[in-house]
Amino acid sequence: MTSSPPLEEKFNAPIADILEAIAHGFRAQVDVRGKLAELYLYRYLERLREGGQIGSLQWHDADGQPDFEAVMRDGRKLRLECKNLRSDKRFSPGRGCRVEIQKTRGGRDKKGRKTRGYLANHFDVLAACVFNQTGEWSFRFIAARWLARRADDSRVLEVMQTVPLTGEGEHWHDDFLEAVEDARRKGPILISRSGQRRRKSKALTRAPQ
Repeated sequence: MTSSPPLEEKFNAPIADILEAIAHGFRAQVDVRGKLAELYLYRYLERLREGGQIGSLQWHDADGQPDFEAVMRDGRKLRLECKNLRSDKRFSPGRGCRVEIQKTRGGRDKKGRKTRGYLANHFDVLAACVFNQTGEWSFRFIAARWLARRADDSRVLEVMQTVPLTGEGEHWHDDFLEAVEDARRKGPILISRSGQRRRKSKALTRAPQ
């Protein structure tokens, strides 16, 4: 990860003023929570890399790219997306936690279709940060092939996905490497909420030699 100029230099303002501005901005706080989740996930993945369980790791911050790309020990390339659980009162451990999977910016493609939704093959593993519900910077991981797809377009993931906070049920894992192994298995025919059969998801791609 490349270093950036100190925020005081970038904004020509003392850090206390920057923090005060964030404290007065709901949207700014949402953005900071999102980047903190990515930061803590990056550190978690870096520990795996230092332990030899990941070959190389990239943290992206650009439209059209997954948040992270990792090359595993066997040379396979894996794409990872990081999202925070929803924090509003409609979603809770008792009522059911949700993670929202859509891009910050909206738009339409050449055929007029909305592009905020994620294509099912945009990433291989989703990391759902549970901070908004537990106050802890920890994660639950799932292979993207198990995420629900839209009934009207099976190429696109549903916006809201259910996330259990504990247990290994419904294909969620506390261990990133277990989700990686799950992502490597051949995907089954997915069943959407409308009961229609869906295509198999693609396996992980090998990194270029």
